[in-house]
Amino acid sequence: MKKIVSFIVAAVAALTCIVGAAGCGRKGLRPPSDTIRYIVYSGGGSLDESDRIKEEVNKRTKAELGFGVDFEYLGYDDYTNKLGLYFGSDENFDMCFTGSILSGLSYSDRAAGGYFMDITDLLPEYAPNLWASMDAEIWEAARVNGRIYGVINEQIFARSVGLCIDKQIAAAIELTQENIDNEGLTYRECINRAMEYIKNEPSISPGGRVPSTTLVIGEAWSDIFMQNYALDSLGADALIPGIIEAGEDKTEVINQYSSKYFREFVEFCREMHEKGYIAKEQASSPITANQRVRITGTYKPGAEAELYNAIGREFVQFRFGTPLLTTYNVTTSMTGINSQSGNADKCLKFMELMYKDKSFYNLVAIGQEGIDYDWKDAIDDLGNDYRYISYVKESKYKLNTDWSVGTEFNVYRKYLQNATVVEDTKELNSTSKISSAYGFTFLYTIELSSDISSCYRVADTQIKLLLSGNYDKTKTTDKIIEDLVAELNRNGASRIISAKQTQLNAFLEK
Repeated sequence: MKKIVSFIVAAVAALTCIVGAAGCGRKGLRPPSDTIRYIVYSGGGSLDESDRIKEEVNKRTKAELGFGVDFEYLGYDDYTNKLGLYFGSDENFDMCFTGSILSGLSYSDRAAGGYFMDITDLLPEYAPNLWASMDAEIWEAARVNGRIYGVINEQIFARSVGLCIDKQIAAAIELTQENIDNEGLTYRECINRAMEYIKNEPSISPGGRVPSTTLVIGEAWSDIFMQNYALDSLGADALIPGIIEAGEDKTEVINQYSSKYFREFVEFCREMHEKGYIAKEQASSPITANQRVRITGTYKPGAEAELYNAIGREFVQFRFGTPLLTTYNVTTSMTGINSQSGNADKCLKFMELMYKDKSFYNLVAIGQEGIDYDWKDAIDDLGNDYRYISYVKESKYKLNTDWSVGTEFNVYRKYLQNATVVEDTKELNSTSKISSAYGFTFLYTIELSSDISSCYRVADTQIKLLLSGNYDKTKTTDKIIEDLVAELNRNGASRIISAKQTQLNAFLEK
């Protein structure tokens, strides 16, 4: 990977506050305690018996590290709101999940606002193995004003569009990665093939009516067109106006909503609704047993196994676009330490144990053997025996977000998962295309806070209308885009794009 120079323009570095931040008025360090409080992002699974896991975790941490851990689990709907309130009220907690998926509470926003502790020097001291596990260039993405304010939760960093199709359906329509590559097929064309087959298959779609949530856009709903064309949102939320095409000579910041890429996305959503393929609850659709076609958001080795465990159906995964490494993609899942915490050393020792001890990590991420999962034996495609975990259906502890609590590479092997899934993922990360803006994070001034908030709301609302099928059916695609761009401009999109361009130019000149 190329050498990265971390840089944020002096005007931003001099800021005392950013969007929504009360960081400039925060109090000093709290005294150390014998228990750390950890705010955990959960994926909506059952957590009725989380106290059982806390008890087992505390047995380990008190014996091995000398302190306890108090977990608070928050699902997506609560996470942003409650974490925002916690920051604003100086809530007493020690560390939390953060990342680029949390608009307004993203890692870079909170770090620049003074909410996360500078752990640049603490990381190698208290989590040396975790620190050494990733290349220095990867850690560059976590730098804000040259300093590191969060632990990177290692996982897939190189982003491209992944599409999972029911294995039997993929075979029936003779779809393979080879013919996708050879014929230059798009995700849209492949979805149409699969959904046409599903609509005409009586055992799946009685009377030609496709069941709800058979096709799911999943977590890709806000940035599928970004990842398909290797577009870089410049360290900011993908919904905020201002991106670059990630080639070495592509440094002009453009409005993605005026681009051919977004137009394709609008046409895709309209087509899916007009054909009756997509459910109105799409923007918040959960994983259901109906699913047979799912855009996973990011192609990653092992995604088929995760869907099998969630749905109980075998899938084949296909990749579209060029895997791209950006600042935003690396910082999508982070663990930040509260700047007021007196337990930074303990937090990092906890994260170090999560990295070093696979059994401990899986206790937090998955639960207890025999209660939450069992080991089973299987034979892979090469005839080799292997062991995998099978989730216990009756389990009352299902975090469903193992990627948010440390290195996902420690997760126990799952059914259908390749033995080399970790090595494959690391190779994909290391051989991906690197954005010319890698290491750059756009940080906006307080003057832009209203523009950022307004444009995010406008874009988020329109995309959800497209996904839910509640867009104005009397409008053409051109008119939908024209009206969206006009509304974004009224809410300050041009000012945001100009600020991004100024900061990016300064970064590239270093």
